[in-house]
Amino acid sequence: MPLSSRRLTVGLLLTAALATACEPRFQTRYLRAALGAPVEAAAEPARITDDLPPPILRDWAQVVARDTLVALLTFNSTGYFIHRGEPMGFEYELLSAFADEHELFLRTEVVRDRRDLFRALNVGTGDVVASRLVASPEYEAVAGLTRPLYGSTPVVIQRSGVAPADSPATRTDEVRGRDAGDAPARAVHPGEPVTLRARLLRRPAELAGEAVHVPAGSDYIDRIVELSDSLGGETIELVEVAATERPEPLIEAVSRGHIRLTIASDQLGELSRARFSNIVAIPVVGPSQPVAFAVRDNAPRLLEELNGWLESPSAEQLRAALYRKYFIDREGYLERTEDELFSSATGRISLYDSLFIREAAGIDWDWRLLAAQVAQESRFDPEARSWMGAEGLLQLMPRTARELGVRNPTDPDENIGGGVRYLAWLTGLWEREIADPEERLKFILASYNAGRGHVQDAQRLAEQAGDDPTDWGDVSYWLLQKSKPSVYRDEVVRFGFVRGREPVQYVSKILERYDRYRGMEGP
Repeated sequence: MPLSSRRLTVGLLLTAALATACEPRFQTRYLRAALGAPVEAAAEPARITDDLPPPILRDWAQVVARDTLVALLTFNSTGYFIHRGEPMGFEYELLSAFADEHELFLRTEVVRDRRDLFRALNVGTGDVVASRLVASPEYEAVAGLTRPLYGSTPVVIQRSGVAPADSPATRTDEVRGRDAGDAPARAVHPGEPVTLRARLLRRPAELAGEAVHVPAGSDYIDRIVELSDSLGGETIELVEVAATERPEPLIEAVSRGHIRLTIASDQLGELSRARFSNIVAIPVVGPSQPVAFAVRDNAPRLLEELNGWLESPSAEQLRAALYRKYFIDREGYLERTEDELFSSATGRISLYDSLFIREAAGIDWDWRLLAAQVAQESRFDPEARSWMGAEGLLQLMPRTARELGVRNPTDPDENIGGGVRYLAWLTGLWEREIADPEERLKFILASYNAGRGHVQDAQRLAEQAGDDPTDWGDVSYWLLQKSKPSVYRDEVVRFGFVRGREPVQYVSKILERYDRYRGMEGP
């Protein structure tokens, strides 16, 4: 592919431009990568399919045998995100339904750099790429692509009308010259809205001589290169922005006047108009292309199962409902993306992330694990109260709260501090019995939910039956049995009846949620 039409500028070109538009973590990462003067790429940049290792041998039979399907995802505003602690998104929910239909646990792996998706697939980090993947011959050559989930058309996102008041779009070349004729420049006061007389581009050929900014690893890079090659004269300057793997920050940068053009799907372009009234999504720069899931090219049975399910009436109905939810409902999109707890943009899980970070350190926990437990207990509501009287973020019972020195259970600091002290006490008890830290965590969580005595009862039942009392799989089975009179009346049982399903599901749901939260960076 000729570099004459692929002038990729990687450097300080967008440092100031994206400083306001991009989230802090993107801004920092980009600045770190952009030290030094702007440079021209000396060779083709790394592509999503470059130098892939051979795929591991894992197909449908192996997925079923381990009861787990692993999805490779990237955070974005429609396919996968976490909103107020809950995982959501078109592709995430569609793949979750497939996993449920086949009685599989869906585990998520967030890939930070989109260009690593197929590498992670081939080395076995995941089984399915589910990341707004636009099907192309390049991808088909290295992976198996499912039937289309929906069609996506690339469009140019550009600004029209008045830039926001905080936009720095006051440069002379923005208010006069080729974009505004020969009108003389005038002084512009800081913060004053500026009517930008930029000429709207309406035909693909008008991109000649323009700079088009795209996220790192964009599926539309090849399309812009092909279009540039076809123009014959002045080429398109393609700027691959290392600051982000998502188009959303670049769309915001267009709205604010930091950059002139970017490329996105027609769905995202229309949704973004709910957030930014001064952008348009024209012209179309290519045909509609299918968005699909991808599997390893040596996993034909997994591909067959996915395609068979996608063709079923129930899956068709679900796809239509999810499409309306995530691509048609502009009000819902605006509500999510403007929320400070829309995690694909902020990296935050809750309003209490800093508190979790501080307190979790005291028990050597990942703060996101503590966040997962709080989400399960109270959905991050400090005023939550159960029918049994448990209160606050970690749902402390009144007697337990008093014993832990918690005077006001609805105060987040007091509640989390007390709950963590209780977790520390449980940890100390179980450390003497369960050597494996991963197994120990399950016993700690179950004890927090049901009480340590009930878990010890299940251990005694397991041991009596010849099972392993230090293995959560064996102990959880007997915890489930403790709701039966024939079991909870056994002579080895000291604490009687318990609804064993609750602590077993409690452990499972927290660990599932933690698995999803591990991709979050936090404050």
